Amino acid sequence: MPPLQTSIPTSMAPGAVGRRQNMEEWNGLTGLAEDTAANPIGFAQPVMRGTAGEQVKKYDGTGVFRGLTEADVTIGADTYPEGYNVPVMESGVIWALAGGACTAGSPVYWIPASGKYTSTATSNTLIPNAEFDSAAAADGDLVLIRLRRIPAAPPAP
Repeated sequence: MPPLQTSIPTSMAPGAVGRRQNMEEWNGLTGLAEDTAANPIGFAQPVMRGTAGEQVKKYDGTGVFRGLTEADVTIGADTYPEGYNVPVMESGVIWALAGGACTAGSPVYWIPASGKYTSTATSNTLIPNAEFDSAAAADGDLVLIRLRRIPAAPPAP
C-alpha cells in the first residue's frame, strides 16, 4: 500500500497569471491576435477590438475594450502569436500581476510599459468596469481583478 501524504506543501502560489480565480459568474470570447509583432499580447492583458472581424489587439485606452486575456498553457510561451486564438474574459475574476500597491475595491489601472496593474491613476490606463478584488503590497505580487459586464442599453421606445 502506498504511503499516505502526511504534510501539505505551503509554498504553492494562490493562483496563476491569466487564470480565473473561481467559477463564479464569468463570460468570455475568443479573439484572433492582431499586431503582435509590434505589441505582443501576454496573459492577463487588456485587449480591444481589432481592425476586422474577431481580431483583438493590446488595449491603448482609446479603442473598444473587450476584456482581459486568459492564459493558454498550450502555446509554450507567455505571449500570443499573430493570428492565434486568444481567450478573453469579459466578466469574472482573474489573477494578474501588480506593478505596485493595489487596494481592494479600487479602480484598476494598467501600466503599459510593464504589463502590470496598480491603483495609481497617474500616467496609467484605466481598465473600464474593473476593480481590484484583493490587495497587493508590491511590484510582482499576484492580485485579483474583477471585471463587470455592463448590460446593453435598452432599445428606444
